[in-house]
Amino acid sequence: MKVFNAKTTLIVLLVVLAGVLGGCAPAPVVPAWSSLLIAGDILYTGSQVGRVYALNATSSLEIWQYPPASEKAGVGALYAAPALLDDTFYIGSFDNHLYALDANTGVQRWKFPSSGRIIADAVIADGTLYICSSDHKVYALDATTRLKEWEFATDNWIWGRPAVAEGKVYVGSFDHRLYCLDADTGQLQWDFEAGGAFASGPAVAGDLVYCGAFDGKVYALDTNSGQVRWEFKTEHWVWARPLVFDDTVYVGSLDGKLYALDAATGVKRWDFDAGAMIRAAPAFADGLLYVGTETGSLYALDAVSGQQKWVFDAGQGIYSSPVVGDGTVYVSVLGDTIYALDAETGVQRWTVTPSKR
Repeated sequence: MKVFNAKTTLIVLLVVLAGVLGGCAPAPVVPAWSSLLIAGDILYTGSQVGRVYALNATSSLEIWQYPPASEKAGVGALYAAPALLDDTFYIGSFDNHLYALDANTGVQRWKFPSSGRIIADAVIADGTLYICSSDHKVYALDATTRLKEWEFATDNWIWGRPAVAEGKVYVGSFDHRLYCLDADTGQLQWDFEAGGAFASGPAVAGDLVYCGAFDGKVYALDTNSGQVRWEFKTEHWVWARPLVFDDTVYVGSLDGKLYALDAATGVKRWDFDAGAMIRAAPAFADGLLYVGTETGSLYALDAVSGQQKWVFDAGQGIYSSPVVGDGTVYVSVLGDTIYALDAETGVQRWTVTPSKR
């Protein structure tokens, strides 16, 4: 059994909490992690300097940045992964706002204020934009008009992205609860209390919602009732959002392992020891899983067997999920450096730090 002492756990907390709880500080004390979105031949990313970049996914050349280079200051550190609907780009910021930008030019269309830092990825479903904030609330906005449809308050921060399926919104909170809300009205359908905080978002497949908590467990809950169908215990906090593909749930833990679990029963099929904390969900493409660690290793694993195919050392911690497009896997590390790797071999194609060009 891997041992994580109090110092290790404290370091993890300080990396995140130094920025999130520093209400008077304009930016986090430690480097932020940025998240990626690939759409066609464009790679979108936020940054610790509060700028959004659109890059050519093949060459890494900049297409646009927001705010434009002529403006000296950024908008606040950007942890969240972007969301895209038609030609509008959405991203939440550490300055408490959700920004809507023209996806082709980066020109701001509008912004929505919350009362807390927005760490979570926004999610769009059926024309509605769902936003979670550190002000404890979930907001539902019309994605086109930005009119607020409803809001729902939990009892603590929300850092994980919501999941939306079959007319329901599922969201986890640091108050130890996973909430199921009516997608149209925001009315509470049910809630489930775990033995620790939910720092990441859930995943939904069929009639089950899967979530990991700081009690070290992965839960599968009935989407209609919130009743526990099964639970699986890891050896440390589960911070990463689960990934469900076919009949398998893949989830990383701060115990340094990626687990493959039977989606119906929770029985372990295999685990892979990455040797360092896994903070973010893996990505899946063409039979391979791509998972990063807080020490900067990116692994490609066979999704069926868990066997390692290759590993790439990025040198800095990976705290957000890789993305895959057109045979290339992209990963962002602390400090906003992005690597583009051949998805089959792990050979580096390019690397860039957009904020330091």
